[in-house]
Amino acid sequence: MGIFPGGKSTRINSPRHLTLRHSRRVTTAHRREARRLAGVLDNDEDEIDPLPPGQQKLNSYWAPGLQAGPKHTITVNQSIVAPTTPSQELSLEAEQSFFVDAPQFSLPEGSIHSTYPPPGYPDTNRILPHVVLTDPHLPWERLGSPSQGTNFELRMRMKALAAGAEGDYVRNRVPWLVIFSFSQDELRLPPEDLDGSSSIFRNTSDGVTKPVKQSATMTVNMSIDDLWKLTSDVKTPVTADLGPDSMKESRGDFIFVKPELFTNLFLESNSSGNPTKGSSPSTIQYQYLAHVRKINGQGMALAGVEDTAVFSIVVGNRAGTLDNETPATMCVHLMSIEGIENMAWPSSSHRYVALCSLHSWNYTVLPANTLNVPDAFEQLGSTLDVLRAPEEAIQPLRTSDDKLKQLVANRLDDGYTLVRYRTQTGESTVAFYRGPFTPSYVPPLENLTQSSNSGVDLQVLDKQLGIMDVTYSVAWQVGRTLALGNEGYSAALNRLRSSIHSKANAESKLQTVKDVDDTVFRTRSNVLSDIDSVVRSLASIHLGNNDDLNPGKPVRNPAFLPGGAKRRWQRHRLARSEIPDLSFSSPLIKKKYPGHAARAARDLAKSTAGDIYDETNDPLSTDWMIVLSWLLDRMFLSGVPAHCLIPDPTYLEPETLRFFRIDTNWVDALLDGALSLGNHYGDDEDRRAIKQAFNDYINHTPEGQEQAVQIPSYGFYLRSDLVTMFPDLRVEVLPDNAALAAAGQTALTGAPLLRHEIVTDGIMMAFTDRLPGSDQFSSLVFTQPAHQQRFAVARGLDPTQVKVDIRRQYTVDQSIRETDSKRHDALKQIIYKPGDPDNIFSWDATPGSGLNDLRLIWPPRFAAVQLKELQDNMGKYNNTPYFDDNAATSALFAMQLNDPIYNLTIDLNPHPKAGTMAALGPPGVSTSPEIRALRMLKPSRVTRVINSGDRPSDTPTKHPDDDDDYGATFERHKNYTVNSTTLSKYLAPNVRALPVLSLPSLSELITDPVVESGPAGTPQFQISISSNITGHWDVIQLDEHNLAQDLIFSVVIQQSEVSQYRLVEVDIQIDLGAPVTDSSAGEPHFLMENYTGPGAHMLTNLRFNVLPANVVDGGRNLLRFRLLPRSAKGWVFATTVNELSFLVGLANINAPKKHIDQFRVQSWAQYVRNISGGLDPGNILTVTNPDTLVTVVNPQYAS
Repeated sequence: MGIFPGGKSTRINSPRHLTLRHSRRVTTAHRREARRLAGVLDNDEDEIDPLPPGQQKLNSYWAPGLQAGPKHTITVNQSIVAPTTPSQELSLEAEQSFFVDAPQFSLPEGSIHSTYPPPGYPDTNRILPHVVLTDPHLPWERLGSPSQGTNFELRMRMKALAAGAEGDYVRNRVPWLVIFSFSQDELRLPPEDLDGSSSIFRNTSDGVTKPVKQSATMTVNMSIDDLWKLTSDVKTPVTADLGPDSMKESRGDFIFVKPELFTNLFLESNSSGNPTKGSSPSTIQYQYLAHVRKINGQGMALAGVEDTAVFSIVVGNRAGTLDNETPATMCVHLMSIEGIENMAWPSSSHRYVALCSLHSWNYTVLPANTLNVPDAFEQLGSTLDVLRAPEEAIQPLRTSDDKLKQLVANRLDDGYTLVRYRTQTGESTVAFYRGPFTPSYVPPLENLTQSSNSGVDLQVLDKQLGIMDVTYSVAWQVGRTLALGNEGYSAALNRLRSSIHSKANAESKLQTVKDVDDTVFRTRSNVLSDIDSVVRSLASIHLGNNDDLNPGKPVRNPAFLPGGAKRRWQRHRLARSEIPDLSFSSPLIKKKYPGHAARAARDLAKSTAGDIYDETNDPLSTDWMIVLSWLLDRMFLSGVPAHCLIPDPTYLEPETLRFFRIDTNWVDALLDGALSLGNHYGDDEDRRAIKQAFNDYINHTPEGQEQAVQIPSYGFYLRSDLVTMFPDLRVEVLPDNAALAAAGQTALTGAPLLRHEIVTDGIMMAFTDRLPGSDQFSSLVFTQPAHQQRFAVARGLDPTQVKVDIRRQYTVDQSIRETDSKRHDALKQIIYKPGDPDNIFSWDATPGSGLNDLRLIWPPRFAAVQLKELQDNMGKYNNTPYFDDNAATSALFAMQLNDPIYNLTIDLNPHPKAGTMAALGPPGVSTSPEIRALRMLKPSRVTRVINSGDRPSDTPTKHPDDDDDYGATFERHKNYTVNSTTLSKYLAPNVRALPVLSLPSLSELITDPVVESGPAGTPQFQISISSNITGHWDVIQLDEHNLAQDLIFSVVIQQSEVSQYRLVEVDIQIDLGAPVTDSSAGEPHFLMENYTGPGAHMLTNLRFNVLPANVVDGGRNLLRFRLLPRSAKGWVFATTVNELSFLVGLANINAPKKHIDQFRVQSWAQYVRNISGGLDPGNILTVTNPDTLVTVVNPQYAS
């Protein structure tokens, strides 16, 4: 349900929203104060809402700027004047029409916050039904009275008045939603009107189910198009003028009111202020029956999701039946009155008026003096007890002489019940079970300290009764099931476990190796920490490795001393016998792993600032944030099924208040089951590490707060019709300040309620961290919420009179208001009887008939009487009037119609059940909240089939290093000579050496003629070689220094789409030789002398490799580039290849002795003849390409 906050939302979608909001609010205030003291101004911070708890602010209306219904038009005018021609002006105009989208014939889900009386519940006849809406603008989004003008006109008038224009402010606004209540007989249609040839629905479409049946609230659902097809004796205010053409497709619920009753509902005031029938229906009277309330949501189950909540309230104007001797059913409808004032009165030919109902419910009107809300509140205080089986069920067993019955009674006293239980062998029997809510203190169990892998080991056998206690086993299984059902948590937990395990395992292995020899493995931190000594050692080499600052003292014991070849490249290594067992099951790893796992978990549980992440700062690990939040929600028992919380429905009977303690052992087992996911190693040290980090959070006090993180320890259930009547029943947990002051203590500053929810209809649940009956929780207060109060016609109402108590109202501050000693007394009592002039109440539709069939208040008269009495009789304080206003408003009138606000204060200290509730807490007197850290910290163990006990558990001993150099020196033998292979393969790192290959020449490869063109022709390769320079893609452009440059070999293939050639290789060959010295001598000239660059790589077609090589062919030095496919077969279909371009890096080009020179480059392609023949030379077909002409431009010889 959405709650309108009236500003920035503070809603947190969590079952812990009360504690989270409180914690963040305190932390924000602390940081704001710290910045203020530091002289830093926060200009953009959100203002704290000044509305304190328990107070409300009323407005007569909240009207949006534009109302829904009529068509709106936006007109835009623009004038453009050019500087060069100022006399010529271009005027532009544009229009756009639109409709405001708002509810009209049905309400969106969540629009109704609450209704009173609740559906199906009873109340007295003087009560006026009302509805609370979550949207404070909704009653005024459409036009209720055209005579008051549109919302846009209202807005313009308010702006003009604020700017100093003359006139009065608009203090009231007619809503388009009103509350009408009817008896069922007033709305029930006769059978002949529902079905048959004379039915009023006979002309409707199939969208209206025939025969037509009215709902429980006497409505009929139909489309607007079908509404207009009703017979002519049915009149309706819904016309095509109320919206766009698509409106007729909308559906709604409609009631059919008789014209006589309709007329009495829409009267207007005459000159004397009394109701009269005007020229047309009037809705002005309903401006007093809708208002807006802004409240502080503290202590409320539904509205409490926001710090501040704003609601609109629509109140009815018709009382229940006055003379009924038995309960009577009333139908309440939230009606639309849009279009009422634009319609004419029903004529004599009209039998019904069809009105749209947007929400409806039934309630029961009881005979007089049969319901008393104060008695219902007082009844709750007398039913206070702890949560367990009823006393009448336990007492006979407790007083029995049978020892077994007494033992069973003891179990029932402790909150247990019997449940069906099936053993592992399949037998069906019974077992004891108790939920997390216990009626007495349950100490931490000594045998519940080790984690479980199945939950079965958490079962406890009652040896006296021979019955198994499955309480904690069920809790473990519930936790695991909830975890399995949450995908986000499961994934985050597994990632968190992996992070902890990988880091802890690596640290354990490293520490184990370093225990053998600290220098055998150097980590990054080790190297960085040694930089200083390394630099100083290098700087002091000339000093014999002595410190230059302290002569004669070595910097450190040198690890590397001068020596032979072996000593030069010495590196610390462990011998095979010295290498420890580094498997996860190794005793050496097991001994170190828990500590490293705990450190890894604590590192992940930090915030980005380095302190503990506590949900008020930024997390270092988002996985930890998810896991922490989910586990905390489970500590608040969120998501735990209701039958696991309350195992027996008799524990919570109607109209009862039950307190309980939350069993820490149950919660421990719940969280242990939730953390058991992802245990892949048996001995679950990672689970313990997570729990230790979680306990750090539990014991942590967030910034700016005075106590550790709040975890619930106690709570109560309230099952009552009052919860149904007032879902936002305000709950306050109050301390005994006098007792605390006497003990030298102060009240706790944390949130008083940690979880507060309406579990289901009529049942409220609340958690706290304070022991009921202690000085910190001495009383519990239930108060009617400010927005869910009852509205009544008057103090007394019967067929003979209405007795009105005019209540005191104030327009001064609370401090001045409290100076009025009579502020709780009625200002004046006025009694009206049927037939009295200027009456505020109409008993009969026909005056004097005595039928009591109308029962309507007349708001204009009633509000005027209230205002007059307040102006005349409220009095003054130091010449300051207690009440100073000149207009009757809906907000003021609502305060008059409000029934008295009831509250119940339960003093827990002197209560008869105080001793029972004291047993909920631990022994001894303590006012501090319990620190509920997890206790199941021993890791779970798994018995392995293969025992690892025979593995060595001692750290291996490091043997001394063998430093013998065996006389090795750094001098080569005097007869050593370097061969050519060594020179070609072992070059300096900056020298590139290509392999020298012996490959067949081109003439040896060509064996058969091939088809060069046509569909059966071989693919054609278009090859060009150019510089990698923009604008020179067709030539090789040299610079003035002839530096090495990258060459682009562009290879584009043209072929038939039906070509069946299978490409094996493409070769490009360049002759190498020295540059010419005289261009006119006719010497052979070469493109390059050699190639020593970094190599070649493909540009786009990465399905091929380019392999450069030097080839010697009959005295010719050649550079050959082989383009080979990356295929296991060694070939690919040529049709799959479009281009084979590649880049040759840093090639040295022979500079010609003229401006432009040209060189020829050979190329050919090889194809496989037969697929089954492999790549044997006899199965390869070689096809030559035309020589490529390469142009080289030398700018030195440019003319």
